[in-house]
Amino acid sequence: MNLIKLSIQQPITIAVGVILAMLAGVMAFRLVPVQMTPEVDSIVISVTTTWENASAAEIESDVIEPQEEKLSDLSGLLTMTSISQPGSGQIRLEFRTGTDIKRALAEVDQKLSEVPVYPDGVDEPEVEDVDPESRDYIAWVGLSATDPAFDATTLYDFMERRLRPRFERIPGIAQVGILGAREREVHIRVDPVALAQRGITYSALVQAIQLSKDNYSGGKLPDGKSDIRIRSVGRFRDVEWVRNMVIRRDAAGPIYLRDVADVVETNKEMREWVRARGHLTPAFNFQLERGGNLLQTMAAIQREVQTLNAPGGMLDQEAKRLGLNGTLELVQVYDSTTYVNDAIALVQSNGLAGGLLATVTLLLFSSGRSARSASSPWPSPSRSFRRSRCWWRWAAR
Repeated sequence: MNLIKLSIQQPITIAVGVILAMLAGVMAFRLVPVQMTPEVDSIVISVTTTWENASAAEIESDVIEPQEEKLSDLSGLLTMTSISQPGSGQIRLEFRTGTDIKRALAEVDQKLSEVPVYPDGVDEPEVEDVDPESRDYIAWVGLSATDPAFDATTLYDFMERRLRPRFERIPGIAQVGILGAREREVHIRVDPVALAQRGITYSALVQAIQLSKDNYSGGKLPDGKSDIRIRSVGRFRDVEWVRNMVIRRDAAGPIYLRDVADVVETNKEMREWVRARGHLTPAFNFQLERGGNLLQTMAAIQREVQTLNAPGGMLDQEAKRLGLNGTLELVQVYDSTTYVNDAIALVQSNGLAGGLLATVTLLLFSSGRSARSASSPWPSPSRSFRRSRCWWRWAAR
């Protein structure tokens, strides 16, 4: 009750306090990072290994189990779970609270290097301090073509080499992924009859291709004051180089790959789909870095999209190079800041309305009390009683 009475007696002070609180809220809104969900400092590390065209059973037996055997000795490890699926496997490592994440990452890398050997075709494991169970994307941006005869899913190389670096340079972006796009690859379609006529087995053909596609160092030759480096270059430049690969030499002359197989440049088989506007569309997804500001990062992404979509920009030039009967366009199909902006607007309106109502209420109570005091012609009873008591004491003397 004393607090309410004090608030009514000091309306100016209370109004100034409310205004200062509102200013502090505005400053906090401008300086504190805004995110979709609160940060949880969980010590989790994920290990992802890719083995293209391998089955889930092969991934588990030849990749995941050897890795789990080495990772089980990690210090501070609480739980270790794994998921094996066709083409890739993932291990989730959860550590005790307070574990140094950098030290844990280094230890995980060291343990993975102790795996004796991987099968041919297994990619290097990717170690990330990200919890795969709580992975959250702040935006999805699709790449669409207005030419209905063009398949935009074949633009993986363009997205990987030209567009992704532009997005990765945006402050606040932790990772940029590509989904729904197919990489380019070369298909060698072997003719078994031609192989049999020349006495070449499949294993001999595969071995010849593997030996011909690598670079080898031949040492150096002294030439006066300088040395000449000798190197055998076997990496293919284009499809024509693959067709002209020599498989074997015999008395009749060299046998080229084109003699026993058809070499075709195409794209990989579609294994994941992203659909936007009713069409299959390759897309980027974005992850926010730890401690990043969601609103500022999203604004930077949208500015970059506008720059790339501008006339004469990178997408316009690529469409002309491909000879499209139309244009290429980046379209944002998901924006997580929509909910955040609505929540912030609701909080701001409620805070402003509450502050104004509280200030007006205090001013009304204060003005009503002052009006009652000014309209009363008689002194208060307590004051009159004190005056009469003093007069009685003086008369008695």
